[in-house]
Amino acid sequence: MGDSTSFNEEINNLFLENNLILTVNSVQSLSLIEKKRYTELIDFLKGKGKLFVNDSDLEDFLNYDQEPEIPLAIEKEKIEIKLEEPAAEIKRSINGKRIPAKENEAEIKFTKNIKQENVSQGSIEDFVKLFNDRYAKMKKMFRERPSTRDFMPIGEALRAKKGEETSVVGMVTEKNESKKGNLILTVEDDTGRIKVFFSGSKKLDEKVKFIMLDEIIWIKGALGDGIIFGKEFEFPDLPVSREVCRSEVDLCSVHISDIHVGSNAFLEKSFLKFVKWLNIRMGSPVQRELASRVKYLVIAGDLVDGVGTYPNQQKDLEILDVYDQYDRLYELLSMVPDWIRIIMSPGNHDATRSGEPQLPVEKQYAEKLYGLPNVDMAPNPCFFEMHGVKTVVYHGTSIYDFVEGIAGVGHDKPVPAMKEMLRKRHLAPVYGGKTSISPEEKDYLLIDTHPDILHTGHIHVNGYGNYRGTSMINSGGWQAQTDYQKMRNIMPTPGRVPIFDLKTHKLSIMGFCNDGGGY
Repeated sequence: MGDSTSFNEEINNLFLENNLILTVNSVQSLSLIEKKRYTELIDFLKGKGKLFVNDSDLEDFLNYDQEPEIPLAIEKEKIEIKLEEPAAEIKRSINGKRIPAKENEAEIKFTKNIKQENVSQGSIEDFVKLFNDRYAKMKKMFRERPSTRDFMPIGEALRAKKGEETSVVGMVTEKNESKKGNLILTVEDDTGRIKVFFSGSKKLDEKVKFIMLDEIIWIKGALGDGIIFGKEFEFPDLPVSREVCRSEVDLCSVHISDIHVGSNAFLEKSFLKFVKWLNIRMGSPVQRELASRVKYLVIAGDLVDGVGTYPNQQKDLEILDVYDQYDRLYELLSMVPDWIRIIMSPGNHDATRSGEPQLPVEKQYAEKLYGLPNVDMAPNPCFFEMHGVKTVVYHGTSIYDFVEGIAGVGHDKPVPAMKEMLRKRHLAPVYGGKTSISPEEKDYLLIDTHPDILHTGHIHVNGYGNYRGTSMINSGGWQAQTDYQKMRNIMPTPGRVPIFDLKTHKLSIMGFCNDGGGY
């Protein structure tokens, strides 16, 4: 009896943590569902917008996944027929209601993005221009904040009287610890360099551990002999409070990444379920209504698995030729309804240069994708607006630099790293780390807007959060656990799709996968 009570409490707590309240009958009915599928069930209930969970909801879930799998060729043919004559079938699917995403034209505006004509030669002068551009823009951010606007050039601070309080803005070029464990920085600007010694309150000690090399910070302290005894510092950061941008129309964006077409671990059947849902042919009435509002499909890199991306990759490939991989991706995405605008940026597995910012996938490898009228082949990172909602999409390679540079940021927890990107106003501040940076005349990795959405991928683990009005989304992936992940005990979360309401900023999650990655 005690074990049963303990089990019920455990279940109740799991659902309460996800803002779901179980009725007495539904707790008993949960015995019909395998415990390993509870995560999938929770995603399903959230997609329905449930608060109280009853027997009928569990019955809907059990019926939801009973449709037989359909081979790709047949599935493609059937979906294309629906697209040619969608009205009767689709209207019945959503109780006769209209399809808002079809009625409203896409409103997309691309802002600061790297283009082929902007690519530099990679000279030493280009490196100088890159860091000068970063410093000038960050300095402007600090000038615009009342609490940090008063600072002087480092060269001028070095000539000031000892003991005077001073403030500077500089790039962190060295980071060391004293014998007593205190942090010693070297910071510089275009007028000079100076050391900064931090030894203060526990609160300050806790904060300084987030400082990384090559980022730009504001520092205040007392001047010594060629050194500042730091009392406080600030990151460029987002404003504490601000008005977020919202769509006036009730539409949604869907965020995915890391499809890895061509890999023998690509979960194609699950991806086809997702495509079927986008066509409003799958799910509960609530889920189909949600699909009818999807106007944008945003893909944050690693579209295919590539060839030669890592040693001995060939043994992990189902499709050995990179051209064929992109052709397969074309076949899959051509089944997405043509009223959905697809914004597609590359990752480290894709056919473009490895250095960031990355140009869009090269046309020679993906001509068919370039031919789709509803597809935008975008760079990485990509800055744009969807119905006025400011969005930054970045594949996320630098997440591992944040893992190495900051204690407490883990390989399988993307949100802490994403929060630091926003605080530092930079997607990849560290030069010479795990992220290859191409020296351009402008710093295209700098976050010089106040984004409403920051969307990353790369680590194959879903994560969500909100920092000062910015919704952070890491979209997981569509690949089962790889050998690399097994070695590092990383459990991916494939097939979990974030759907963002552009009007309310509410985030919903739908699960399309129960085969791999812990599902």
